[in-house]
Amino acid sequence: MKDEDILKYNLEKELKISFQAIFSLKEEKIVSYEVFSKFDGENFNDLSTEEIIKKLENLDIVHILDFIVLEKIERYLTEKNISLCINISSKTIVKEEFLERIERLKEGVKNLQIEITERGSFSYTDFIHKIIRLKKMGIKVVMDDFPIASSNLENLLKTHIDGVKLDRELIKYMGNDKGKRIYKKVVDLLKAIGNEITAEGVETEDELNFVKEAGVDLVQGYFIHRPITEEKFIKKLKQKKESV
Repeated sequence: MKDEDILKYNLEKELKISFQAIFSLKEEKIVSYEVFSKFDGENFNDLSTEEIIKKLENLDIVHILDFIVLEKIERYLTEKNISLCINISSKTIVKEEFLERIERLKEGVKNLQIEITERGSFSYTDFIHKIIRLKKMGIKVVMDDFPIASSNLENLLKTHIDGVKLDRELIKYMGNDKGKRIYKKVVDLLKAIGNEITAEGVETEDELNFVKEAGVDLVQGYFIHRPITEEKFIKKLKQKKESV
């Protein structure tokens, strides 16, 4: 499929979302959910979601995907004691339309967290200004995939970020002493500059015990909670209301 062919389809209809819990080690409870996107329609059987996102980036229209996800979760942001984290492209954040959409959420913004992914070229000055505006609205901003790809220390220091997610690739190396030392040093560095730290990709009890010892604040991964469909998430919200 050519990049431009993707515009023939109703992306909103083809996109499904799921939810994965983020667990606080200090509070010993689920404190938020990350929202994942997946294109699940028959038109995209031969393409992964990552490949579709790449095509949207090539066409410089990845903001369309981000806006669809934002619209799909808006109804949940009005729920009590629910915090949702969505992944937004840096190229979307610098668009004024994105800030306008966020402002229209009104009270819902207090339940929204934004994970930023730094891919593609964009105005870094505009990006920093937009991050500051988001924080003034009360939105928590988290850097994803640190320190892999473009999520590096220089960008972290420049952008007034609240938290950092350690890329799941890092935890794969905890099987040797060098890998463990590097992981712990990264955690120590992030704590020194005041960031809340989330360990991604925790899939075993040994990994959970290790990241606890390393000093992370939050954990996410299959060992803690597998992603659930939107239907199951709605059911969970209903059960929570009935138990109050």
